[in-house]
Amino acid sequence: MSGALLVLRAEFMRMLASRAAWVGAVMILAVPALRIWAASFAERAKAIEAMGSGQSLTGLSEGTGWAMLVSGWRAGLMLATALLLVQGARSIAGDRETGVLRLAVTRSASRAGAVAGRALLGPILTVGMVALAGVAAYLATSVAGGDFGDLVQDDYPIFSADEVLIELRRALVVCSLGLMAVHAFGLLVSSLARGPVLALAGSLATLLVWDVFKDDFGAASWWVFASHAPTFADGSAMFEMVKFAGGYSDAGLPPAVHNMGLVLAPVEALAFVLLAALAVRRRPI
Repeated sequence: MSGALLVLRAEFMRMLASRAAWVGAVMILAVPALRIWAASFAERAKAIEAMGSGQSLTGLSEGTGWAMLVSGWRAGLMLATALLLVQGARSIAGDRETGVLRLAVTRSASRAGAVAGRALLGPILTVGMVALAGVAAYLATSVAGGDFGDLVQDDYPIFSADEVLIELRRALVVCSLGLMAVHAFGLLVSSLARGPVLALAGSLATLLVWDVFKDDFGAASWWVFASHAPTFADGSAMFEMVKFAGGYSDAGLPPAVHNMGLVLAPVEALAFVLLAALAVRRRPI
């Protein structure tokens, strides 16, 4: 375990010194803000057009900030999915190619410890990206003039602010676990690939193919970790949360699907890490 923690510390310090990591952080901050401001401008243009034609506006009259917040946050998490997959995919394969993996194994950690240390970086990156995207979305929503009160339409309260917060926490927990599983999957592909380019191509292609065909599996798709992460063909809890924050009373994942995300995503992530450790033990470094 000490070897894994040493590898984790080394990987974390190396990430802090990486220009690519800081560029990724800036992108995580920028994407939610741009998404919210673009949507805000579009809504204002729509309102001006409706006023010019004499039509009445429909939609929420209070609590409009929640939908903006969730939409921007979701956009940031979609980018986080890609970044976590890339980081996991290049990790072992890239370090094997450069000799860093051999250095860690010969000096401080076992092969399993080298994999575990890299896997432990996944939850840290996930929490950091979720927090960054959330802060950026909140600040952008505040600048755009959104309010975070109860959801009200035509003087009729749909959801209270507390209910929206509870649903948002539930969605974020499930999506965060899905993101951790995405990173672990990238790590597994990295342990099996012959080089970082193949690892990146294989992991990204697998996720994209799943996005294309997951609707064909129906309810069975929820057994796969990637369905609980906010991918580019998203159907995760955050996708449903956007509709919930917009005042749709029938939005939100069923409790059974939510529970599947709470259990299956971390179990599959652990399985990916164990398989990656086994692959590294059996292959030359």
